Amino acid sequence: MKHSTNLHLYSEEIDNAAYIKSDVTVSADAVTSPDGTTNADECTVGQYAQMYITISLAATTTYTWSFYVKKGTISNIGQQIFNMDGDGEYDSGSYFSELSSGWTRVSFTFTTGSNGGNTRFYPINGSGVSGIGTVSLWGFQLEQLTTDTIMQSSYIKTTSGAVSRNPTSFIKTGVSGTIGSAEGTLFGEIAFPHNGTSTTSEQNLLGIHNSNDASLVHIGKWGTSAIGFIRKDGGSNVLFSFDQAISSGAYIKQAIRYKAGDHSYWKDGSEIATSTDSTAINATQDRIVSSYTGISLFWEFYGKIRTLQVYNTALTDAQLTSLTS
Repeated sequence: MKHSTNLHLYSEEIDNAAYIKSDVTVSADAVTSPDGTTNADECTVGQYAQMYITISLAATTTYTWSFYVKKGTISNIGQQIFNMDGDGEYDSGSYFSELSSGWTRVSFTFTTGSNGGNTRFYPINGSGVSGIGTVSLWGFQLEQLTTDTIMQSSYIKTTSGAVSRNPTSFIKTGVSGTIGSAEGTLFGEIAFPHNGTSTTSEQNLLGIHNSNDASLVHIGKWGTSAIGFIRKDGGSNVLFSFDQAISSGAYIKQAIRYKAGDHSYWKDGSEIATSTDSTAINATQDRIVSSYTGISLFWEFYGKIRTLQVYNTALTDAQLTSLTS
């Protein structure tokens, strides 16, 4: 999980006076939100309803605005980002979202003009229906992006002030009984927020290790490519694959199988690379880490994880095809 700061105040409290409303009535904490608690607000809106919050932005800076929205009795809703200090409407114009019966996170990435300053964020700018309808909103976020970050980070709650979150890393030790040493499989469904232009995106790894990091198995990203590799005890590489281009922001399914004479790397349902090296790992894998080395946290993972699984057997080709599809 990456470092980020949510600049959007009252991210779960659209009944707050900071949100300016016209023909919008808010029922606070009326709907179960994506976090499983009843803390999302339901808005009753008319055909020309408007609601916005004003946030001051830096000039010529890239931001992403995101929030969760759920259909009530209307099927679509308009959004807008408008600068009041001379830049006008950001991006290509008004946004219009088709709503579903479940929660959907919508996001808009834009770069401010030469003025910046006071900017209105409209989650509702004309409901697009006649009469009166309802829509639920929750989890507003506005974050400044580095030049190589192209997707919003996971949600950070705010109240009266901006809130920052430090990067998350992990080292899970004492799991040698779960990880296979002679053979095994590492799998992850992962998304990377970078396009490969910065140092932080060049190496981006999840792995299993032995206690001194002399033996390791990794999946992840190297530059703009997906990668999987194995290092045997003693430092030689059994398998090293870094030629599979991936789309930043999209989730991919990666797996690597290790077993003497039968090493392979899989991505999105296909076997990408194999090795018949007859040497086993030759070390007890006893930890799961979010970096190249668990000791120094070198080349830390920087992205999103839906699933991370470790198997103490080398899965078959059929199993890996199913797992990564």
